Amino acid sequence: MSNIDSNRLITIVLSVFTISLIFATVFITGCGDEGDSPTDMVGETDDHSDHDHEPVTVVPTPDPVEPEVPAVTFRTDIQPILAESCALVGCHTGQPAAGGLNLTDYVNFNNGGGSGPAFIAGDGKGSRIVQRIDGGGMPPPGHTPLTAEQIQYFIDWIDDGAQNN
Repeated sequence: MSNIDSNRLITIVLSVFTISLIFATVFITGCGDEGDSPTDMVGETDDHSDHDHEPVTVVPTPDPVEPEVPAVTFRTDIQPILAESCALVGCHTGQPAAGGLNLTDYVNFNNGGGSGPAFIAGDGKGSRIVQRIDGGGMPPPGHTPLTAEQIQYFIDWIDDGAQNN
């Protein structure tokens, strides 16, 4: 092989190497950082993340809350006591009712009597009805007095808002 052929071969090899090096550089630059190294992510964002969507936050679902049912209701607890012990003929029924207080239903009970309201919602022990049944004035002599449990029903119902429930 002659000296010229040898120089020409070296030139061709160097040219091919240079072109390959240029293509490799362009290819690597075009691909960007793939973030394969753990140190690539320190203080930077992930190049693989989808920047078009916000991250999804999973919020735990709370246990369903059961509506609080009053412990004492007018229809199931108070009205039966009134019917049995108070809304008696000659007492707190019809017109004229004793003291002007008709205890045959919620509307009349809520209206109160000649001395004012029978109860003040939220103030069970301070309500006139509780003071009268707890103090022995109601029911009248000769009738069975209310039990401590029944009196507590009135207090609890009034303390809970005295609703027509």
